[in-house]
This record gives sequence, C-alpha cells and structure tokens, in this order.
Amino acid sequence: MILYFIVILSMPFLRHQFWDAEFAPGFTVTKMFGAAALLYALVHLARRHGIPMYFATLQAKLMLVFFVIATFSFASMGGKLIGIDLINPIYMYLSTLVFFFITMTVVDSLKRMYWSFMVAIGSVGFASLYMLREWQRGTAAWGDAYRPGWVVGDSNYFTIAALAVLPIAFELVLVGRTGLQKIYAFGCMLLTFGAVTVGASRGGFLGIVLMVLYLIARSRNLLRNVLLVTIVTVPFLALAPNSPLNRFFHPQGGDTESVNKHLAGWQAGMNMVWKNPFTGIGFGNYKAMVTRYDTTGTVRSDPHVAHNAYLEIAAEMGIPAFLVYVSIFVAAFVSAEKTRRRALARGSELIAAMAVGCQASILGMAIGIFFVSGQYTRLLWFILCMTMVMPVLLPARVRVKKELPKAKPPRPEKETEENFKIGEALVELR
Repeated sequence: MILYFIVILSMPFLRHQFWDAEFAPGFTVTKMFGAAALLYALVHLARRHGIPMYFATLQAKLMLVFFVIATFSFASMGGKLIGIDLINPIYMYLSTLVFFFITMTVVDSLKRMYWSFMVAIGSVGFASLYMLREWQRGTAAWGDAYRPGWVVGDSNYFTIAALAVLPIAFELVLVGRTGLQKIYAFGCMLLTFGAVTVGASRGGFLGIVLMVLYLIARSRNLLRNVLLVTIVTVPFLALAPNSPLNRFFHPQGGDTESVNKHLAGWQAGMNMVWKNPFTGIGFGNYKAMVTRYDTTGTVRSDPHVAHNAYLEIAAEMGIPAFLVYVSIFVAAFVSAEKTRRRALARGSELIAAMAVGCQASILGMAIGIFFVSGQYTRLLWFILCMTMVMPVLLPARVRVKKELPKAKPPRPEKETEENFKIGEALVELR
C-alpha cells in the first residue's frame, strides 16, 4: 500500500527535481513508482477472494466512455501536439485509467480510503511549502505582483489540486479519529490556503467561495464552522499583498492582459466547436490549430491552451465528449450524496464527512477548471476515483441475520379404517 501512497504524494508536482528525474528517456521516478504500484495491485488482486466492482458506479462507466472517445480522437485526428512541456494529454488519460484500476483494487477497506485522503492532503500541504518559498523569493526580486508556481507547474493548476483536498481536510478536522490527525489536517489546510492565496488564482477563488458555502450549508454546527472558516480565510485574504481579492478589485496590467488572452482563446475555441460540433479538431490539437480559428489576431503571437477545460474538450473532441465529461462530475456528486445518506443511516459520521468533502471538492473544481485547462489535474481524477470506491465499501443495506424458521408441531396421524379395526380388537381382548 505504501507504493500507492507514494504515487499520491507525487500528484501535485509537475517540475520536481526528484519526481521528474529520468532514469531513461521519458521514464521518470513518478512513472517508476506508478509501475511498481500497478504490479502491487496485480499481486493484491490475485490474493483477493473476489473481483472488485470496477464499474459499479455510473461515473466509472462514463469515465471509461470518455477515455475511449479521447483515445479514438487522438488515434484518428491527433498527432499535431506542439510545445508540450508540462503534460502529454493522451498519456495523462491513459495513466489515469491505470490509476483507477489500482485504486479500485487496493483501496478495499475504509481504513485504506481514510489514509488515502490523509496522504492526498499531506501531498498538497507539502507542495504548498514550495509555493510559499517561491513566492518569498519571487517577491523579493520582482515585487508583490509575482505569482509562484514553477515546481507545481502553474499557480492556476496548483489551485485546482488544492480545491481537490481542502474540503476533505476541513471535514477531517471536524471528525478526525484522533487529536493528532486533526492537527495534521488543520496544519495542511492552513499551508494550502496560504499557498492558494499567494497564487492569486481568481477562478480558483470563485471555486473556494462555492465550496465554502456548500460546506457551511451542510454543516450541523453552523456557528462553529463559520467561525473556523473565518479564522482560516480572512487573515490570508486581508494581509496578503497579492491575493485573488486584490486581483479582482485592483487589477494591474498583467491581470488585464490575462483576461484579454482568456477571451481571445475562448473565442477561438467557440469557433472550433461551431465548425466541428461532433468530432472536434482532434484530441490534443487545440494549441497547434488555435491560430486558424482566431479572428482577433491576438492569439497568433502566443498560442496557448483554451483556459477553459470544458471548452477545450468540446473544441478538441466535440460536443458529445463535452456532455460525457460534464456527466462524470454530476454522477460523482450524486453518488457521493447517496453514500452520505447511507453512511448517516448506518451511524458512520466519518464516511459521511468524507462524502460531503468530495461533493465540495467536485463543486470547487468544476468552477475552477472553467478558467483553466485543468482537466488533466491528477488530484481531480483522484477525487473522482474515490467517489467510485465509496459506494463499494459501504453496503447499500445493513445486513440482518435471518431468523431460523420455527419448528412446526408434528401433525397428528390421520385415523384410518385399519387403525379403527385394530382398536376394536384390542377392546375385545380385554
């Protein structure tokens, strides 16, 4: 199981000197541990008494359909990838499918699920230290407007990863098993929120707002949770010189330029969808073909991603793929709600809290990826995979022992004519 935890630890990082170190061309430390985790999953599967219910949930089926569409689109219309320095789209989806198999195979108990969440919280907390250190050095050299994000790829991508675990950390602070585990979750939450604040992602901030409102609405102790959220968020937002609020209300030149690039990229993406509504332009081809569909003339000097996961999926693979992708989020949210209700019916507050955390994560990430092409974020798929595990680990009904049927009294023998004659003979003998 430690191999699986190591894979989770590597998820927030995209340019790390250890995780991205290569043993051979294209074979990094992360891939090595992923291969080892896959081998462990196969061994664990051979030892299990039964086959896991890999596609018991609707979101699992939809995820498979989406990956099949992406693979077919890449094989038939792809091949024009250019300038990819952070991610390879088709590799990310195939590796996510492998991760889904590993997760459904090895996370076969509530204890393992709990510690998988704890490791994910710690991985983002550790990545936050890099963000905060980069911000400290960057502001000293380039001023308060500096936004960190080299090791984690980009401040916007890091924010999507943070949105994946922040609600889980919040819930485990409230219902953690021990005081030490609560302190651990709270400390990671503080680090992560601090890193998100200095990253100053405006789209991520909107995701956090929706996430917090949902958590408060689901709260049983409203006053306590509002106070906790206030203590965690207000000092960062008020004191940080470069926070999402400052970028909203006091935008600088770079902020306005970023908005213009987003709008130009969205217009080009809409043109792709309009001209190729069913098949798109081919998976992974947005960056290579964006200049052909740009009518503003501003994208030509800086071809880039769509800055919108939904639009990029629709542009590259068509509207059907977009609908399947959105349906994954909806199905995962509904599935987590069913898990929450069943957990409460069984008296399991911990599982119910983790289900609520997953719901808040899904809402926050769904908003966050509207402003960034975050569909490849690994912790996003981690949360979706965990919603596929939960229903399998929590039976739909409480098992009730069946009572043995009561023994029926023996039937009296029916009197026959022969028995009557025997009785008369015995009387005469007396």
